[in-house]
Amino acid sequence: MGERVPRVDHAHPEYFAEPNHGFAWIRMIGALIVIYGHSYPLVSGNDMFPPEWPVQPDHGVLMGFFAMSGFQITESWMRDPHPLRFAVKRVLRLWPPMLTVSLACALVIGPLVTTLAVGEYFTAHGTWAYVVNNAGMLTLEHHLPGVFTANPWHGTINGSLWTLPMELLAYAGLFVLLLMGAGRVRTRWLAVAALVVLAVVDRWLEHDPGANSAGSLLSVPLEPLIAFLVAFAIGVVLNLYRIPLSPLAAGAALVALFAMPMSTATSFWMTLSVSYAVVVTGHFWPARLRVPAVWVNGSYGVYVWGFPIQQLLVMAGVRNQWLMLACAAPLAYVVGTLSWKFVEEPTMGLRHYVPGGRSTRERGAERVPGAGAARPEAPTGAVSDGREGAAPEVVEPEPSGRGKEPVSSARAGDSEPALDDRPTEPLGTTPIVPVEVAPDETAPVLPRVPPRRQEE
Repeated sequence: MGERVPRVDHAHPEYFAEPNHGFAWIRMIGALIVIYGHSYPLVSGNDMFPPEWPVQPDHGVLMGFFAMSGFQITESWMRDPHPLRFAVKRVLRLWPPMLTVSLACALVIGPLVTTLAVGEYFTAHGTWAYVVNNAGMLTLEHHLPGVFTANPWHGTINGSLWTLPMELLAYAGLFVLLLMGAGRVRTRWLAVAALVVLAVVDRWLEHDPGANSAGSLLSVPLEPLIAFLVAFAIGVVLNLYRIPLSPLAAGAALVALFAMPMSTATSFWMTLSVSYAVVVTGHFWPARLRVPAVWVNGSYGVYVWGFPIQQLLVMAGVRNQWLMLACAAPLAYVVGTLSWKFVEEPTMGLRHYVPGGRSTRERGAERVPGAGAARPEAPTGAVSDGREGAAPEVVEPEPSGRGKEPVSSARAGDSEPALDDRPTEPLGTTPIVPVEVAPDETAPVLPRVPPRRQEE
């Protein structure tokens, strides 16, 4: 991975939670915003915001989630630069919840609510095409035969899945860049080059009226794909170059965003400012808001289950958006938490069986330094429960270097490693105790509901 230096302790104020816990909170809040954002169109059939707006408010939330993914997945590679393990982690994180909800929609919800006879439903080509196409991720299908055809947003059983192929393509693109050496100090300019190219293409798609109908890659629309990849690449560059994180700078960027007139130029500034702001927020999340990890780990499940739950509520007669939110949010939260405990956590544990490469202990928990501080090295004799993914918590005595700096060059993984590749020994310079497993870096991205099926 190129030249490395030992990790050193960093100034991370004691009143801030570990970065990954902050990211988990942001993702859970975003997943619940998905529920709110879908409530109006699902009960009325109309968009919440005027379609002629050049900047859609939910678009900014999407950008933030892709930026977090880029940041944390880069951290995952930097802590364990093993191609096979990296790929397996991505597969185990993204596919199992998506396959579970797709099978449940096709084999449980579908037969219960379809307008077809049960036998006709199970022999219909569309039923099994839904399962097979969604398993392929890049060939998504949103419709099942006779399902939700009378709802205002008719025919779509799970519109939340449409951004997952974009997430997968972002992983694949980053994987290629890292194999080319983007994780090394001397060649990390590759990530900047990719960001510049994506930004140029995004601006062209934004300004050329004919470019927005450029088509799609299988089931992935090209224009939003490029836009989201820009945010993802910003997260990657923030991590590789160790760009300092300042709440003041993030706040100023957001104030400037809201002060700008609504235009296509505003959308690009929104991508930059929101991407930076969410990464900063994750690192400066108040410690007083720390809760047991399981409370906020289910954001991915909330995201993928929210839409079908809402469609069921609409079918049951809910036609008010606030009543929809009040009913759907707690239901999706419960199902999402169950998904974490019984689907995501067990399947993520399978990554331990992937052989090859040196462990974090053998590699000395080193990290390529950039513009910011290096990472702390794991202390000798650190206590761990042995679970990869166990989030350490610093206890007394506090390191003398900890102050109350307003700007932090720390990153997710400084006080606890990135979600899916945490070392078996916690990081830090003081005695530590394990707490509950923290969430993965891949969690829901806030979708804009895909187009409704046209009347036949």
